[in-house]
Amino acid sequence: MSARLRTGFTLLEMLVVLVILGLSLAVVVPAINKGLGGSLDDAARDVQVGLRKARSEAVLNKRNVALWVDVQAKTFGLDSGRGKRSLPRGLEVSARVADSEKQGARAAVRFFPDGSSTGGRIRLSKGDGAVAVDVDWLTGRVSIRNGAR
Repeated sequence: MSARLRTGFTLLEMLVVLVILGLSLAVVVPAINKGLGGSLDDAARDVQVGLRKARSEAVLNKRNVALWVDVQAKTFGLDSGRGKRSLPRGLEVSARVADSEKQGARAAVRFFPDGSSTGGRIRLSKGDGAVAVDVDWLTGRVSIRNGAR
């Protein structure tokens, strides 16, 4: 080094700062989007994950397990009360399920120990967009359909 005092940042210091900023943005931006209402597809995936969890629990524990959806409160969760989740504001929620699985504004899809279910459809819509989460009664397969009516 010369006798003069060198000022400025090294390349390594600049790279460390850029990596920290990138990681911060990767965490903050999705959190902001979710706080602003989240997307229709994200909500559908959350419901799909809940339904798949209910099916897995029914098969593993060899007992009936239901996922309840409250179409007025816009919440869903397992019948045990665990994992209750809220859907984003601004979504319209409807459910088409077996008559035996309706209780007022609540509707359920029930899974059985063999993996089958009562079947049904949970429809989420916002503006012009709509997504349906379908459950096949025979296989218990859970799938998402975009633009569902």
